[in-house]
Amino acid sequence: MISNVLEKAMNVADTLLLKGSAIGFNPLKKIAGRFYKGIAIGLVKVLSLKERYFYTKNGKMRLRYLVLPVLVILFGVPLMIAGVARLNGVDLSSPGIESVNQPDSSLAAMLDGSLYGQLSLVSAMTRPASGPTDKTFTVEPGDALGTIMEKAGVGAKDAHEVVASMKKEFDPRSLKAGQSVHMLFKPADDGDLHFAKMKIPLTPIKTLVVARAGDGFVASMDEKEVRRVVRAERARIEVSLYGSAAKAGIPSSVIANAIRVYSWNVDFQRDIRQGDTIEIMYESFETPEGHVAETGNILYANLTLNGKSIPLYRFDMADGRSEYFGPDGISIKRTLMKTPIDGARMSSGFGMRHHPILGYNKMHKGQDFAAPTGTPIYAAGDGIIEKAGWVNGYGKYVRIRHNSTLKTAYAHMSKFNKGTKTGSRVRQGEIIGYVGTTGRSTGPHLHYEVLVKGSQVNPRSVNLPTGEELTGSELKKFKTFARSIDQEYASLTEGRKFAFNFDHEEQKGKDVN
Repeated sequence: MISNVLEKAMNVADTLLLKGSAIGFNPLKKIAGRFYKGIAIGLVKVLSLKERYFYTKNGKMRLRYLVLPVLVILFGVPLMIAGVARLNGVDLSSPGIESVNQPDSSLAAMLDGSLYGQLSLVSAMTRPASGPTDKTFTVEPGDALGTIMEKAGVGAKDAHEVVASMKKEFDPRSLKAGQSVHMLFKPADDGDLHFAKMKIPLTPIKTLVVARAGDGFVASMDEKEVRRVVRAERARIEVSLYGSAAKAGIPSSVIANAIRVYSWNVDFQRDIRQGDTIEIMYESFETPEGHVAETGNILYANLTLNGKSIPLYRFDMADGRSEYFGPDGISIKRTLMKTPIDGARMSSGFGMRHHPILGYNKMHKGQDFAAPTGTPIYAAGDGIIEKAGWVNGYGKYVRIRHNSTLKTAYAHMSKFNKGTKTGSRVRQGEIIGYVGTTGRSTGPHLHYEVLVKGSQVNPRSVNLPTGEELTGSELKKFKTFARSIDQEYASLTEGRKFAFNFDHEEQKGKDVN
């Protein structure tokens, strides 16, 4: 067995000598000769070993004495040949070598397989990446877009041009913590990676894209297609209107809109009770993946207070206006809203009270609504701003004239809304300012007054006229429309149950519709 190994080693060495001669360089002869001599000496030393070191009890050669020479022959020798050949400028894949290859040559197989496989692997590991590279960064608090680009390796000139190109589409200063910035780098002719494109997702719908174009950059807004979907939900009010609506999957923007619509008839601080219900059908604009871009108009709502239903329908009239009407065709809109602020708690009513600052009993000629600073304040009705400025005690103050006898006033604002100026016209529900604590005030709240013929009166006692009433063919058209809305709502909510904030044992498994 040992003699066979020796014979194979000698054959391989002879083959190496033959290839060296065929290639035409002498150093290969010396390397092969030394390799031949080394193998021979090594095997002679092995032969001098005692049998128990060289063979197993079964009379077989120990594997370690067979594997090592084979590995040297298979891997060491071809690598040496390739190195020497490269130093001498010889291409091992040239036709000159192929012409001397023998069909049964084991060396040829080694060169075609093991050698080139290893060279390819080493080359792939050492050469620089040749394809595009993506880098993604998450905006941290205090990060500027320029800082992020610098971290990514974008040059100062390119970064400046990128920021300048996007200003028409997006203000880089609006970048917020948590947003992601994706950058693409592509290899150029010089072998280096150069910045090519940037993407910043702004919403589930919109993505800012800045791409290299010639010597500069071009910014554009990539917007996903959205479709109009009609959604319908219903909820039983347990703890709060907003909380119960969220439990039922109704977006907060839809509930805020519903509060504004119903504010003409409903005082949401006093009239809402546990167990009341709300049903809403509204527009939702969504991507094909289901992301909501925005919510639209409320098409139908039904607020049930203490067992009494207040349904309303959004109806487009012949003159192009859209209003909310009850089933009788009478507009729910009144001259004044009952509450000109969303989600506020009435902290003080109209009448005598102990003044918290002056320290004595004094007539309180309005209603106070406690709310966080910055909460929007709405014009209670259509009219012209008669006063917008500072009034002692009232702080930042707005007074609106609605008709010849009726006015409303709003005090202690933190600031006025843009456009809120003396002499300007406002529409009912338009934001005129924001809650604050200016003037004689102990905390952020809205002080709201209703004035009839110049005197403050209790806002809850004012008998306000209802809105317009549909008649004739338009009333008939509305009735048909309302029936179709009822059917659509029923089909969208068929089989559903009201959403609860918490479970009641007696209500489990029951449909409380």
